[in-house]
Amino acid sequence: MKKLIHLVSLGLLVFGLIAKVTSAFAAAGSLDPTFGTGGITMTSSANGFSLVNAVRIQSDGEILVQVEAPSTNEILRYNTNGTLDKGFGTNGIAPVIGGNMALTEDGQIIIGAIVTDPNNSQTAIAVERLNSNGTRDTSFANGGMALADLGIHFPVFYVVLAQPDGDILMCASLEPTGRRQPSQTALARFTSSGELDPSFGSQGMTIATAAGGCTAMALLTNGDILIVDGQAVAQFTSNGSLESTVSGGPIVASNAGSLPGAANIIEANGDYLLGQDVFTGEESRGHNSAVQVLRFTENGSPDLTFSNPPFHYVGTGGSGIEALVSGLAASSNGDVAVVGNQVTFTRNGTLSVPGLARLTSSGELDPTFGNGGIVVNSVPGSLSVVAVQPADNKIIAVGFDNGDLTISRYLAE
Repeated sequence: MKKLIHLVSLGLLVFGLIAKVTSAFAAAGSLDPTFGTGGITMTSSANGFSLVNAVRIQSDGEILVQVEAPSTNEILRYNTNGTLDKGFGTNGIAPVIGGNMALTEDGQIIIGAIVTDPNNSQTAIAVERLNSNGTRDTSFANGGMALADLGIHFPVFYVVLAQPDGDILMCASLEPTGRRQPSQTALARFTSSGELDPSFGSQGMTIATAAGGCTAMALLTNGDILIVDGQAVAQFTSNGSLESTVSGGPIVASNAGSLPGAANIIEANGDYLLGQDVFTGEESRGHNSAVQVLRFTENGSPDLTFSNPPFHYVGTGGSGIEALVSGLAASSNGDVAVVGNQVTFTRNGTLSVPGLARLTSSGELDPTFGNGGIVVNSVPGSLSVVAVQPADNKIIAVGFDNGDLTISRYLAE
């Protein structure tokens, strides 16, 4: 019996050593064998998932994914090994009002969305707060949800951000209210109890033409708020006033290319990254684009130290090929993860290939990652959003395959 126990223990030890050796010798960009099944987790829904809005990494390493289905919006939480966290919501899934997602420092989950105010049928900014176990925090606002009416304005994009003091910022891109009218940005702040902050803007909200929208937002170290749209940047003071200058210069719109940016992120120092799809041939011939990531300083000027020529996930492109960017994420060492898809148009239909790239802090494709900085066809379907784990810089990519949610994790080194 003792001999049997010894053999079992020895076998487990050898298995563990093999797993560690396998992981140790796997190259950067390889699927992480300790996550899901071979690096991938797939989750099905009765009606199928239709859109993934966000992925966030909690301080304990657990992964939150916010998705849309035909008739509902949900958050799914996964353990660090890729299994659904059954202690979250109902069997790992919690219903939400939809939209964007942020995390507070104490682990609560903030959801931003656009809804119809049931009191007056007006379009409204909505903020929902969940407890860390996925239940709605009924101590917040009115039963867990706060509203701010937008009147005649109609939002098309929106971003939510949790401040360190518990207050919540939400910005939205507003469609023009008439012909030849500019797009506008709405910025609202809610207190930690869910009320519009009367000390911010006009009774809690500011609406301005600066930036012309909002696809990324950050709180700077001096308390100012930086808002980025696909081709412009604006900065607001902590009380909601529009700054007349940004880092000593005027607020300017930065022409980022011939196509609007598909993904924006703001780095900790206030610099921001714009991922875009740029034409690489004659626009009139169509379906001819590549991926490019640009970096701008806090004042909207191009960062000339960041050099990223347009690239394709597969091959060198050509007529009938579109390389697209759908998500960006920055790591603690300055590297940038890029996810998207490359679509080839043929007479028989389209062929889509999911792609993941890693750029160095200077903007070049990282030659130590994947094949020349790029990983393709590592998961079925397509890729939508990406995050980098702060603890080890492993990359989490989320996408879809025939209505199923796919989450994959990649080694950083």
